[in-house]
Amino acid sequence: MGKSPGPTAFDLLTLGVTAAACVGLGVGGGYWLGSAVGSESVVTFSGLAVGLCAAVVVTYSKIKRYL
Repeated sequence: MGKSPGPTAFDLLTLGVTAAACVGLGVGGGYWLGSAVGSESVVTFSGLAVGLCAAVVVTYSKIKRYL
């Protein structure tokens, strides 16, 4: 059983959009929650960290078939 052929342009496009959405939703959700509780910077950076972690998990799950 060999490796799958490389990802198509559509695979890479959806990967980029998904990663950007994860980060954007993390930052946006963190900013929204931070403004609600009065600590925008801390919660926004926490949302950024959560979004980045989600982007890494999604990216790895989509590319592991090509490794």
